[in-house]
Amino acid sequence: MKKSMEKLKVRIDQNLNRTEKSVALPPELEKIEETILTYRQVCQTVHKKFSECLQGAGKGTDGQSIERRLKKTLDFSLGQSLSEQGRLLTKQSSSSCLGQVLQETGGVCTAVGQNLVQYEISVEQLVVQELETVLKTDLPTILKERRQLDQLILELDTAKARLHTARQEDQNQGGPLTGAKVDRMEEELDDMARKVEQARDLLATDMMAFMSKDAELAKLIAKFLDFKLDYHSSIADQVLLTQPKVDAILLTKRGFPIFGSSLASHLASFPLHSGIAFPLQLCITRLVRLGLEEEGLFRLAAGSSKVKKLRAELEAGLCSLPSLETADHHVLTATIKSYLRELPDPLMGADLYQDWVEAGLLDEEDRFDAIWNLLQHEQLPRENYRNIQYLFKFLHAVSSLEEKNKMSASNLAIVITPNVIWECESVHDPLDVTVGSALAQVVELIITKYEWFFQNDASLPWDHLLPTSPLGLLCQPPSTYSPFHPSPVPTTRDRKGKGKKAPPPPSTDFSSPSSSPSPSRVTSSPSHLPSPATLPRTESPQTGHQPNNTSGESSYQRSKSAEGGKHKTASQPPSQPPPSPPQPTPSLPTPSLYPDLPPQDRTFPIPAPRSVKPAIPSKPEGITRNASMRAADQARKDSTDL
Repeated sequence: MKKSMEKLKVRIDQNLNRTEKSVALPPELEKIEETILTYRQVCQTVHKKFSECLQGAGKGTDGQSIERRLKKTLDFSLGQSLSEQGRLLTKQSSSSCLGQVLQETGGVCTAVGQNLVQYEISVEQLVVQELETVLKTDLPTILKERRQLDQLILELDTAKARLHTARQEDQNQGGPLTGAKVDRMEEELDDMARKVEQARDLLATDMMAFMSKDAELAKLIAKFLDFKLDYHSSIADQVLLTQPKVDAILLTKRGFPIFGSSLASHLASFPLHSGIAFPLQLCITRLVRLGLEEEGLFRLAAGSSKVKKLRAELEAGLCSLPSLETADHHVLTATIKSYLRELPDPLMGADLYQDWVEAGLLDEEDRFDAIWNLLQHEQLPRENYRNIQYLFKFLHAVSSLEEKNKMSASNLAIVITPNVIWECESVHDPLDVTVGSALAQVVELIITKYEWFFQNDASLPWDHLLPTSPLGLLCQPPSTYSPFHPSPVPTTRDRKGKGKKAPPPPSTDFSSPSSSPSPSRVTSSPSHLPSPATLPRTESPQTGHQPNNTSGESSYQRSKSAEGGKHKTASQPPSQPPPSPPQPTPSLPTPSLYPDLPPQDRTFPIPAPRSVKPAIPSKPEGITRNASMRAADQARKDSTDL
């Protein structure tokens, strides 16, 4: 009790600055102590945050505990749900793309949940628990030693105070008893100083040892990063293993949606060996079977609900020729216009709009040459050319029955032109009727003289190579469609540079463009070609543009054609049937450009490359000036020149 009162008195005196307090730690150790206190605060915060980010922290690592933790992870729960819903959908429809993708994704999410539990257990055991050991063992030991040192310092100061009191008593009273008391107090002070020094050394040792663990603590955080990397790498590996499977599943639905997809992508997505867009060929084939005598084809509107139904059937991949039994003429024509209108690029070329406009503004002779050269243009894709030929062949057939269906070439051009030619980047005034009229004249001329513009290409049946099954069952990998697929149209490389140069004029004067060539020309022809006289012509114009022969040698008037935004000299048409296409080299495994035609009794004309231009036909009615007016204008011009 007495010693306690003495300690209390010493502490009060120290607090009141009556006596000097012994220094517990030197300045360098005090700085280390402050650093350790900061370490303590940092470790506590890091431990708390790590524990908060681990969902199952502290819930055990045995088998049942792991299973409970796994069921509580969001990824595992999501994966189980996705897999269950995918199995349900696949059971209902085995070809469901969504069901298969859901199952694959559910497997990935389940694996992610398992990896998450493993990651959390690793972090908990090898990072969090190590930090917890530091917080519960190392730092508390240092704090305990610090408190012991403070207690010893207080006892040391108390011993000093008692010794000071004993010495004062010895000076005042004297005697052997007071001297012995002073000696005993000095021994106690020395013993207490020795204990303080030992405690100080022990504390300094532990603090230095803790400071040496800085690298170990840093390695704990680095280990956490390693676990994090392994966790995310495992997720990435799972996704990478699953992605090819998902891509393969998606390829079963490649090419959808059909409306709004590019023509090249559509043809590459399905085995359309005819090279014709499926909605276009399907609807046209059905229209031909229904008959083209229906009044107002392409002009009269169809029921909106029926058009939407047919379109949805096409998009779902469930439409085929037998399923169109209930579709009427106008629903089919509305679907054709909708498909053409929703192509990303116009059917007649995205980069040729200005050229088509200029072609429509030319006179009839120049217009023939301009349209011919634009159809051969490099910027008109091969698949577009093939579909243009097929579409205008059908429009030509419709216009041939105009007495019954009331749809002349002019009427068809009015309703079809906005769906095959439009301006991708608006430059012209949309209210400018001159541009619309010029484009309509181009389309009208192609419809009217289809057999002349496309007589170098084979005329195939409407349902040629048309798939009999819905497109949903015909999806194929991207490599299936090749630019060398059988088609009567040569590639851009084949026709590049061929349609822009005029062939040499014939050496013999012919009375008409359809007359037979000279014997020398026939003799120089390849031996495998039949005689041109035996080949039936697609169209045999009777009043073609005659060459102006003034010196016994053919001298053709060359007109200007709008091509590539520039006026170029149009190719001069030959006056004999086009030659046969070049035979493929036997060493090359490329398929023939011309598909085998079905056996028939009649003889087909031999197709030729698009670069060979036939003779200009007679002027179509309704789109050219009167010949007499032109002759009078020319006479006035000649007299003015004189």
